[in-house]
Amino acid sequence: MSVYRVIGTAGHIDHGKTSLVKALTGIDTDRLKEEKERGITIELGFAHLSLPSGQVVSVIDVPGHERFVRTMVAGAVGIDSVVLVVAADEGVMPQTREHLDICSLLGIRSGVVALTKCDLVTPDLLDLAKEELREILSGTFLSHSEIIPCSVRTGVGLRELPLAIERALRSAPARDQEAIPRLPIDRVFTLKGFGTVVTATLMAGKLHVGDELTPVPPHRAALTAKVRGLHVHGHTVKASYAGQRTAANLSIPLSSIHKGETLAPVGTLAASSVMDVSLTHLPVACAVLPRRSRLLVHVGTAQRLANVLLLDRTELEPGQTALAQITLSEPLCVMPGDRFVLRGFAPQKHHGTTIGGGVILRNLSTSQRRKNPALCDTLQAVSDQLKKLSVPSERAAAILSLTQLHIERKAIKGSCIPDLLRALPIGITALQRALEALLVTSAIVRQTDIAETEEGAWLSQSSYLQIRQGIFDAVATALAQDPSLPGLPKEQLRTQPKGPLCGLSARLFESVCLRMISDGVLVAEKERLQIPSGRAVPAADPPQVCAVLRVFEQAGLGPPRLEDVPALISQQQPKPPALTAPELKKIIDLLVRRGDLLRIKDLIFFRNAVSELSERLISMLKVQREISPTQFKDLVGQSRKYSIPLAEYFDAQRLTLRVGDQRRLRSPT
Repeated sequence: MSVYRVIGTAGHIDHGKTSLVKALTGIDTDRLKEEKERGITIELGFAHLSLPSGQVVSVIDVPGHERFVRTMVAGAVGIDSVVLVVAADEGVMPQTREHLDICSLLGIRSGVVALTKCDLVTPDLLDLAKEELREILSGTFLSHSEIIPCSVRTGVGLRELPLAIERALRSAPARDQEAIPRLPIDRVFTLKGFGTVVTATLMAGKLHVGDELTPVPPHRAALTAKVRGLHVHGHTVKASYAGQRTAANLSIPLSSIHKGETLAPVGTLAASSVMDVSLTHLPVACAVLPRRSRLLVHVGTAQRLANVLLLDRTELEPGQTALAQITLSEPLCVMPGDRFVLRGFAPQKHHGTTIGGGVILRNLSTSQRRKNPALCDTLQAVSDQLKKLSVPSERAAAILSLTQLHIERKAIKGSCIPDLLRALPIGITALQRALEALLVTSAIVRQTDIAETEEGAWLSQSSYLQIRQGIFDAVATALAQDPSLPGLPKEQLRTQPKGPLCGLSARLFESVCLRMISDGVLVAEKERLQIPSGRAVPAADPPQVCAVLRVFEQAGLGPPRLEDVPALISQQQPKPPALTAPELKKIIDLLVRRGDLLRIKDLIFFRNAVSELSERLISMLKVQREISPTQFKDLVGQSRKYSIPLAEYFDAQRLTLRVGDQRRLRSPT
């Protein structure tokens, strides 16, 4: 499979970016009359470059003026490698620094430095310019990049620069050509005889002539645009692929589509107003970022006003990274792994208004108002896995983890393949492999009687157990309260406003009920659910639940910390499936609700061990009337960390009465 690349320029105004592109490609990217008159780049310029190996790469030339940073970001979003242009006679300038930070925030990890106008300085000054650059680039992603002195007037360096670009591109990760096609529009215009044309870097997937696309976010009237033609590097093609600069001729009016929107196949992607992110505050920022702030956010080729909320701290110091939630003024099409840039309204000293940025962890999120430790743990896990997606040896495992995390996030609502493709930056083939692998390990459950286009086809094991347990407990409770009932009506059970099944779709509820009936856990009579004669407990637990129970059963009255449970499970034979922190929490919550485990303050005990302790305590107090803290500690057989919460628990249960430091039995019975 061919790999397609995009390179882009960056650097201060009047340092020779456009002239360098023209010298390398023969294409003048300044096409506007105003650009010709003023001698500066205002809009993005596009060209293509043939490298020494014969590979043709797309080139994006960005404006260098501080007033056009928005345009610069829109162009830099789609590039794989950067050519940082610095004039030898002026050296590093404010926009040089800001562009370098923007490229870093956008996740660009390779590039070269073109030291232009070297014919205007002496060899000694050229050496000083190189030294200054090395000092400025130290600690950045360009710290080990090649610095190529060049001049468009004399031709110096124009042969060496393409070779250096080719070397830099080797380390750039390839784009996913199997994911849903995304075309974030950076230019819209019309051509006589053709109609509406849009240009963009195809971020993922592939497009073909005849495909039907729609803008995301959608307009009031649902628009469908048929692809009449495709151009890549000035040539007509039948298909374009991820990583290519693409011009698409569309069958819609010019007024129906705008720069900043994203084109995608009909019914595939969704717009998002709320997204969870990992946010880095630039070290050059002049002040801390408060818990709530209002800033400009650049995502893809769009800019939006946004509210930024820190999730794991009250303020963010310059140079630090935090988890945050961004709420946009208008929705945008974004995906996990996409990069964004944050800009303020007051320029930093010698730098511009860029204050930070980072990576999107989850799209289509729900608003948060207060700290949520469980959410932060999950987002950190997502962040860790997204970093591994670009590492070939770790990609498969990362896809597996991201898929499982999203299915767990949907809880009892369930997930379907279209939903997973909208929320994960992976293609259908990789997703299907991940689902099959998770199914084998029993980490997820598939409701085979629900179509893949319907909600709820896939559930995490813990969510599935929660639904089954909720249904069984509700039926058992209703029948215990009124044994004469012929059964509990299904619809009454599903629509309980505050019940454990709140939010469960009708199709998924019916699917789980059918499976429970098939397993013999329930029987159905005329749309009513009944417990089979002689049965009082649900079906056997799956391996992961049994493994968790076994850990706490073996621990007795000295339960482990939750973070130590996965390691203890991994020591069991046969080795059960691995558990993530969110999945472990859900299983423990389920077992606590079911009564197998007992939560006492921040400790989780095996209930039978506590029951056995209470029996021994009663027997002792019937003989000696009182028990001291030391005696109770000896009775428990554990440290004060465990004995004190247990003693207070028995007090709260009105089993014992504290008198001074002693405890007595409240009643002989």
